[in-house]
Amino acid sequence: MNAMPVVASVGLALTLFHGCATTPPPPKVDPALTAGAHVWTTADGQSIPYTVAGRGDVTVVLVHCWMCEGSFWDAQVPELSARYRTIALDLPGHGRASATRAAWTVAQYGEDVAGLIAGLDLADVVLVGHSMGGPVSLRAAALAKPRVRGIVAVDTLHDAEFDFSGEQIEGFLRAFEEDFAGTCEKFVEQMFPETGVEAIRAKVQTLGCDPARAAIGTALMRDFTTIDMESWFREAGVPIRAINASSPNPTKVDINRKYADFEVVLIDGVGHYPHMTRPAEFNRLLLAEIAEILGRPA
Repeated sequence: MNAMPVVASVGLALTLFHGCATTPPPPKVDPALTAGAHVWTTADGQSIPYTVAGRGDVTVVLVHCWMCEGSFWDAQVPELSARYRTIALDLPGHGRASATRAAWTVAQYGEDVAGLIAGLDLADVVLVGHSMGGPVSLRAAALAKPRVRGIVAVDTLHDAEFDFSGEQIEGFLRAFEEDFAGTCEKFVEQMFPETGVEAIRAKVQTLGCDPARAAIGTALMRDFTTIDMESWFREAGVPIRAINASSPNPTKVDINRKYADFEVVLIDGVGHYPHMTRPAEFNRLLLAEIAEILGRPA
């Protein structure tokens, strides 16, 4: 018998065996982090629907605004999920989430988001918070250390020292308490200076100004004025990168830098919802800000 074919056969077998033995099995994915729709239950029994898209070592958690919902990020999810695991959620009292709390506070939402981050055992998280989602993200970052790498604020966190007291603020709050739907619709309308965005504005008004949720909306409005924003900036302990409209609310960079690692990119000619009205430009800026927080190429 010729020894060469035997040696060759043994060599081939060893090569195949070695290849099989050293090929690691595919990583197991927590069922709660598979692509699709899920529900998280908070410490006080509230249900938070959330959707997962994409995979990666970094998770981007999208936190919506006052009286909004996770679908407001629909124009961002495809691009984000091409690079990162992306989670969009509905906070309690919003969207499809439960709404059975006796009291509604922004701080509680921070606890909700921090609880979800810890419960799903997420690491290397970047929080993206629009409007009310900005302070929610500040609180969540403080509570979820060291899991959170940074925050991208979207038209929010303009001034850590802004004073929410006074008769003008009180009159604003009373208007919501006396006529929530009517006041809310006018409030939302003035936040859309752009033209050609009527359908987006109508969606925000329909969802955000629902009189059935007036108690939640007014409670959160009033609670917002009580936040110690200076402490929340400081206690977040992570870089904050904002993408804000250039007007009408100026971003006080020098003030914010007293309390946090803060930078801002301004967009001209947009209102309060740039991620919805100018998604292509916004997405480019968002990806760049996330990459900067992570120390990676844009």
